[in-house]
Amino acid sequence: MPSLALFDIDGTLTDTNDVDDECFRCAVADIFAVPAASIDWSDAPHITDSALARWLCQTCCGREVTPSELDRLINRFVHLLRQRFAIAPRRFLPIRGAPGVLAYVRAAGWRVALATGGWLPSALFKLQAAGVHAPDLVVASASDALTRVEIAQIACQRVVEQEQRAFERIVLVGDAPWDVRSAVELGYGFVGVGRRAAAMLAAGASRVLSDLGDRAAVVNALETATIPAARPAA
Repeated sequence: MPSLALFDIDGTLTDTNDVDDECFRCAVADIFAVPAASIDWSDAPHITDSALARWLCQTCCGREVTPSELDRLINRFVHLLRQRFAIAPRRFLPIRGAPGVLAYVRAAGWRVALATGGWLPSALFKLQAAGVHAPDLVVASASDALTRVEIAQIACQRVVEQEQRAFERIVLVGDAPWDVRSAVELGYGFVGVGRRAAAMLAAGASRVLSDLGDRAAVVNALETATIPAARPAA
C-alpha cells in the first residue's frame, strides 16, 4: 500500500511565518477595530487562521465573528500579503530545498498533499510568491476546517477519494509544536522542519530537519518517521 506525506506550508515550505503573523495581526486590527499591540494569540487553543479569527473576535470584542467580517478579514489579509510582497519579495522566500522537493518525494513513491493552517487564498499566494509550485496537489486549509487535526483528516480523505485506496503510512511534515501534537492525536508519523527544532523535539518529535535541502534525507526521514511520543503542552 502507498504512503502519504502531508506538508504544512508556512515555515515548512515557505519562509513566511514572520510576514504572515505581521499581516494577520494588521488585518485583525483593521477589521475588528482593535489596537494591533493588544492582539495576542499565545493562549489560543487552535493555531489556524479560522480558529484564531474566531478566538480573537471573542477575546478582543466579546462576541462572535460574523460571516461578513470573516470574508473582509480574509480579503484584507491577502491584500496585505500582496502589498508586502510587492515591497519586499525577500520576505517570501522558500525554505531551502523546498522548490522541487514535492516532486522528488512523489518520484520516490509517496503520495503528497498540503495541509495548512492558513486560509486557501493566502496559502496559494505564498506558495506562488516563494516559487513552490504545486498546482496539481490536493490542498486542505483553514478554509475547510478550524483545527489542524480536522484539516489533516480532510487532506487525507481527499487523497483517498482521489486514489480510491487507503494508505498504510501517513506522515505529517510541519514546523511547530502544534503540528507535533496533531500527529500524536491522529496517530501519524511526524517530520519536523525549520527553526523550531527544540520546541518540536520537546513536544515529542523524533525526526527534525533544519531544511529540505538534502532531498534524500527528506525521503529517509519520511520512511523512518514515528508517531511522536505524547507530551504535555508547554
